[in-house]
Amino acid sequence: MPVVVFFSHNGETLLDGRHQQVSFGNTEVVAKLISQKVNAEVSQLVPVLPYPIDYQATLTRSKAELEKHQFPEFEPLKVDFRKEDEIFIGFPVWWGTLPMIVQHFLMATDLNSKIIYPFCTHEGSGFGRSKQELQRLLPATAQLQTGLAVRGSRVTCAQCAVNNWLGQR
Repeated sequence: MPVVVFFSHNGETLLDGRHQQVSFGNTEVVAKLISQKVNAEVSQLVPVLPYPIDYQATLTRSKAELEKHQFPEFEPLKVDFRKEDEIFIGFPVWWGTLPMIVQHFLMATDLNSKIIYPFCTHEGSGFGRSKQELQRLLPATAQLQTGLAVRGSRVTCAQCAVNNWLGQR
């Protein structure tokens, strides 16, 4: 059975150029759509030190993490990756790339010989440099598949894009 691992930020976010409060992060919405479609277990990367609800404060922290190569700790996941062949990995694109917490997950988890399906949410950058970072961080035996990039402001109508993407696997 596949597993969906994702990192998502809820609280204040930027949608259509405006700051808005959200109960669920955009990436979480897409992760749940994927999990329902492929009947997958869902596991969220939860930082030990939560990101601020305030959007600007989150941007400041995430930029500092990127510049200083700081890898936030995350709560243990309840997934036995030795038993999983297909792993969907979701994240928001921050500063044109993977959030450092996702990079930490990739470095800390044995993903040898796994089939990896990346998906992201963004507000105009698409995957940015994320695919290159994924290729750098994943073991050579992992099979990185075509990803899905969803504009954050359009996650509520992303079901069709998710279905089309999943139909290609």
